[in-house]
Amino acid sequence: MNACKVPDMCKDMEYKYITEDSKTRVYLSVVRKFNEAEYEKYYIRKKKEKVRKRILFIARALKYALPVLASTILYNMLSNKLYLERGSHEIGSEIVFVGIFGIALFGFLNWFIGGDEH
Repeated sequence: MNACKVPDMCKDMEYKYITEDSKTRVYLSVVRKFNEAEYEKYYIRKKKEKVRKRILFIARALKYALPVLASTILYNMLSNKLYLERGSHEIGSEIVFVGIFGIALFGFLNWFIGGDEH
């Protein structure tokens, strides 16, 4: 075999013959020993990253759901009180107030939680 065609191997590589009488070798990397402390750190880091991603997802989902839910509840409360006062189900200025309230709540949550830059 030409020496120029032999690939360079790392120093930590060990080789084994495919069969006893063959000169063909298979190069294998040395297996590292299991380090329990290192694995524990890796596992904790991965677990924290998962929890962080879940919290961010919930916060971003609530940023959109909470203003809609709060506006709906506020509109229901106001329309019931105004129904008792007016005597009919008319749409009045409460719809404007509820809309402004929902936009203001969304703006506050967008400022507090942060935008969707990712």
